[in-house]
Amino acid sequence: MVTIKEIAREANVSPTTVSLILNNKSKERKISAQTEQRVLQIAERMGYLPNLQAVSLKKGGGQFSYRILVFWVADTRAQTMLRFFRGIEAAIEEDGLPFEILLQPYKPGALQSAMKEALLLSCHGVLVCNAAEADLEYLEASRFPRPLILYNRYSKKYSSVVMDDRSIGSIPGEIFASHGKKHPAVITTLPTFSGMSIRRNLFAYTCRSRGMEEPVVYCCKATGRSGYETTRQLLEDHPETDCILYMREGLALGSLRAFSEQGISFPGKLEFIAIADSALDFSEVCTPTLSVVHLPLEAVASECTRLMHRQIHAAGCGIASKVMPVTYISRESCPDMR
Repeated sequence: MVTIKEIAREANVSPTTVSLILNNKSKERKISAQTEQRVLQIAERMGYLPNLQAVSLKKGGGQFSYRILVFWVADTRAQTMLRFFRGIEAAIEEDGLPFEILLQPYKPGALQSAMKEALLLSCHGVLVCNAAEADLEYLEASRFPRPLILYNRYSKKYSSVVMDDRSIGSIPGEIFASHGKKHPAVITTLPTFSGMSIRRNLFAYTCRSRGMEEPVVYCCKATGRSGYETTRQLLEDHPETDCILYMREGLALGSLRAFSEQGISFPGKLEFIAIADSALDFSEVCTPTLSVVHLPLEAVASECTRLMHRQIHAAGCGIASKVMPVTYISRESCPDMR
């Protein structure tokens, strides 16, 4: 690990000067802007990391805890966040991890604005959730002073824990095909990351390979009302539709009124499956109850937390990626595979 003395030697200044600059006290001690810039550039080039214990939070009994920043996108995925944080809490409790979790919201595509250097230096690890493509491009082109882990995003540069997007897409297609369905449809939102495209593409591929038609795709906003209105439009445009994949659970919940208005009952000729990303349990008690591909958000969050603990204590341990399996839960809206 690079030390302050090594930076001072490279910059031809005293270790005290380097320490003042790295602790944002240049103006206070009247250090020139040129010297400050030179030292910071050298520190970055040499890969300097401030002492982790220096920014630790003192806890009872003289122990130190580690502050973990969780960057979560501020959009309709707020409900999903509840399940994610339950998983973090479970890992901390089960493993006795000395973690303090700090939530840092950011706007989609604006992660760079939220990742302030002073904020990053105040923590021990960074967990980035729901990064858009523009956010991933920024991350891939940057270096950070702390371990960084991606939640449900693919990367060759950072460790990540992802869900099995291929299975998420193929399972509904296999189930519909086993029931003899021929006219599939997809109701989705605009893709916010590559995994959504993988899911939809694998569903379409599975349908085609099992002798079904190419799925009709309708895109809408991520609201229950949009799910209702889009389902009505789908049934009007394509009355032959006999199976529907809802890419988000909220869209499927919104569709229930449309089915009721059309006099469509379940189980019946029409079947539908939703991808279960919500923290709500309405899918278990609505009419009909929703058959879902269950996303293991809590398990993914727990794995992210444990991976962060390993990377904090084993600098340079390399990139680690893990794919978490998903499960199908059969309810009234679609029977199990035949």
